[in-house]
Amino acid sequence: MRLIYYFSLIIAISGSISIGFLYAVQYNVQIEQKENALEKAEEIESTIYYFSNSLFGKNTVDEILWDVTKNCIGRLGFTDCVIYLLDDEKQILEQKAAYGSKNPKEFEIYQPLAIPVGKGIVGHVAKFGKSLLIPDTSKDSRYIADDTDRLSEIAVPITFKNKIIGVIDSEHPDKNFYSEKHLNILSTISALCANKIAGVLAEEERVKALRAKILAEKIKEVDKLKSKLFANISHELRTPLTLMMGVIENHVGELDVNNDWKLLKSQTDKLLRLINQILDLTKIESRKFQINKSGNDIYKLLSDWTAMFESLAISNNVKLKTSIPKDSLWVPIDEDAMEKIMYNLISNAIKFSRPKTKIKVSASYQNEELSIQVKDEGIGIDKKDIPKIFDRFFQVENSSNLGTGLGLSLTKELVELHGGTISVKSKTNKGTSFTLLFPLKSLNTYEEQQEVSKKEGFNQVDNTKKGETGQEIDQAGNHILLIEDHQELADMIVSKLSLKYMVTHVLNGESGVAYARENLPDLVISDIMMKGIDGIKACESLKEDELTSHIPVILLTASADIDTKLKGLRTGADDYLTKPFVTDELIARIQNLLQQREKLKNKFQKIIRLKPSDIVIASTEELFLKKLLNIIDLNLDDGNFSVTQLSEAMGMSRVQIHRKLNALTGQSTTTFIRNQRLLRAAQLLEAKESVSQVAYAVGFSSLSYFTSAFKEQFGILPSLYPLEKK
Repeated sequence: MRLIYYFSLIIAISGSISIGFLYAVQYNVQIEQKENALEKAEEIESTIYYFSNSLFGKNTVDEILWDVTKNCIGRLGFTDCVIYLLDDEKQILEQKAAYGSKNPKEFEIYQPLAIPVGKGIVGHVAKFGKSLLIPDTSKDSRYIADDTDRLSEIAVPITFKNKIIGVIDSEHPDKNFYSEKHLNILSTISALCANKIAGVLAEEERVKALRAKILAEKIKEVDKLKSKLFANISHELRTPLTLMMGVIENHVGELDVNNDWKLLKSQTDKLLRLINQILDLTKIESRKFQINKSGNDIYKLLSDWTAMFESLAISNNVKLKTSIPKDSLWVPIDEDAMEKIMYNLISNAIKFSRPKTKIKVSASYQNEELSIQVKDEGIGIDKKDIPKIFDRFFQVENSSNLGTGLGLSLTKELVELHGGTISVKSKTNKGTSFTLLFPLKSLNTYEEQQEVSKKEGFNQVDNTKKGETGQEIDQAGNHILLIEDHQELADMIVSKLSLKYMVTHVLNGESGVAYARENLPDLVISDIMMKGIDGIKACESLKEDELTSHIPVILLTASADIDTKLKGLRTGADDYLTKPFVTDELIARIQNLLQQREKLKNKFQKIIRLKPSDIVIASTEELFLKKLLNIIDLNLDDGNFSVTQLSEAMGMSRVQIHRKLNALTGQSTTTFIRNQRLLRAAQLLEAKESVSQVAYAVGFSSLSYFTSAFKEQFGILPSLYPLEKK
């Protein structure tokens, strides 16, 4: 029994000792691990401290890389250290810093290497982003032999924001030289290096962007000064040029017989065009050039512009042909800008054509796109020059007809301002064709009125019939607005009037006044007794409004008392009809009022020939015309003054002002502005001003266009106007 006791005791003591020993061993292992971890942490901390201090003040990528390579050797005992940076586009690792026995000098690499991503140890690290420690390079097929003495290698990726930007690499002549300790320290150095490189690159990008911004601002300022200089010089040149042209005009009769005067005229015209081109380009550059579109018959304009070059083509022994439709095509364009486009293209075609060849100007319109082509059989353009012909100041080499290189550049700018495109096809000694494409919707006033009516909920009677071509032929003549809340009576009136007029019917005074303001009908017929705004109030609103005051108004009423009739007439109503009435009587009254408006047009035609200061105001219409003429007079010398600007100054829409003017004068707004320019031009010519001075004073930038427009208006050349006026 005692023996068992001692035996058990011995076993218990032995177990305790064993457990204690095991705990002691485990404790020692833990202590050793903690000491290793602490040592590792201290080493890393020391490395960070050392390299951070070393890299402080290094402000370029080169300085950073060379500092790291040199300190890896001094700090870690490496025999060499190389840093590669990745060219992301080429996928090549390029040596940017290398220090050691082969490269003893800073910032100088002996036979720098370029390693494709995925090739060798370095390329493998760059591809997969994982560090490699190679104890024996002779047993690793990926190793790229540099020299025979390197038997171990370590490579660590330089990573920033999960992206490989380079690799730190070191090789050693001894096997098994590199340890995990080296790997940990080099990884720490790599992280420091990546952050520092990223910071420097970010700063370089910031500085680069700042420099680019400053450079852009300087270029912008230089361009601004250049544009201002060109504009000032061009304006200064206009004065002596005007005087020269005035002298030439005094000898207009000698131009056909005296070659000297003919030469002077051609050269001054050429100089004027050049000055205008420079001014236009400076305006485009400064974004001051405005495209002022208005409705124009483009086919007629193209025919007229082409005809202007007939004599020049004949003198150059070139045949000028056209393929332009004979019918009308009204589209929104800037007439002056389009004339400049065509002038440049046709004059160039003549200039570069060979004798006894032909030039063809053609136009077509399909799918809301206008196509214009100018084709010649001239010397053509070399294939290498085609991409550059629209560049400013570019001149085709080996050409005897050198210009300024501004015409085609300006042409392209003006085409694009219209929202169009210009393209060119050419073969040397075969010819050249320029094609212009403009996305333009053709204008049809009646269809636009129909669309407006649908949007506003008006019941507009379609009073047209189809012709053989399928186009709308307007049989309605004048446009009548009927304001009547009794539908059956309205239907009867509409059925009668629609045989002769285009009729729009609305059911109440509010809608009637709104429609009249928007569409400006030729005459209004309104019932008096209606809910809301009655006929008398509607008439009063129309007559007090400058926009609608000219519209004749006929009032209809079931009341025959004199007070009601007088009340209606005092509001400005032009006629008054008592129900019941015979529709023929209504039609007769409509005809009388419309004829009176035509007679008033003759009166207003005389008024618009006066200066604004000479108009004695006697009616709202005359006040309107005086205001209109004043605005045009103030902008007479501005060739870019357009219908849009006039509409804004008058506080009306383009459509409203057009219809108001047409009702008073029978002229469109564009024609009215042009005619006012020509009327003022005639007055200035009577005061013995020279033709060129007058043309510029009334806003014509093209002297040839002014001459043709003046002759069309007055039947006489401006140079002969004072002499043969009678």
